[in-house]
Amino acid sequence: MSFYNKVVIITGAGSGIGAATAIAFAKQSAKITIIDINEQDLNKTAEVCKTNNKDVLKIVADLTRDEDIKRIVDDTVAKYGKLDILINCAGIFTIASIESNNLMKIYDRILAVNLRSVVALTNYAVNALIDAKGCVVNICSVAAKLITKSNLPYSISKAGLMHFTKCTATELADKGVRVNSISPGPVKTNIYQYSGLSEKEINVLKDISVDCTPLGAVIEPEEIAEVVLFLSSEKAKSITGSDYLIDGGMLLKGLVSLR
Repeated sequence: MSFYNKVVIITGAGSGIGAATAIAFAKQSAKITIIDINEQDLNKTAEVCKTNNKDVLKIVADLTRDEDIKRIVDDTVAKYGKLDILINCAGIFTIASIESNNLMKIYDRILAVNLRSVVALTNYAVNALIDAKGCVVNICSVAAKLITKSNLPYSISKAGLMHFTKCTATELADKGVRVNSISPGPVKTNIYQYSGLSEKEINVLKDISVDCTPLGAVIEPEEIAEVVLFLSSEKAKSITGSDYLIDGGMLLKGLVSLR
């Protein structure tokens, strides 16, 4: 696959799936805009991308701020003249249940990052995407389909994102814009490190991640990135409104408890 002269925005590009996706697009000659709230992490990704491709625009942004959302699209179009592909990778996670005392604080934060920011960024980018007859790939989660105890806000955010993907795909199909999602299971990222959980809780979650997959392994972010590139390519020109499950068989096992 070659993405020569294609312009791509990737959020959450400082680490994990977002970083792997940015690097993969850079290797395929895309012109990329990489976004993250953590400047140090974003700089590391940018350095790797630039060893393969000099067309890298780096934007430190808070995706819960509408002015930052607009700046991402405006700066990308100003630099490259168009936008072909939007990859929504940014996401946060922490444990919470209906009995948690701080549930609504956690809920508001997770929904703001995992769902609202995707809606806002897609909305602001939609005219450019229509002009380019481009595509959107949203990183969802197996949590959108799997009943998971103590994972209420995150599961809701990803279920909402999956439905948003299908609704948007329906609305944009006649305009030539494809919209798909990917639902990973446990992936080797640092999402737990930013969750506010203790080291002990994080280690327990890592053990659960392995135990709950029939294949008995955590997924590499590069595996997800490869599917992102496929869905963004001409090879997937007839695919829209679809969700690709890459979970190591996690959904086969059913109910998961994080505590």
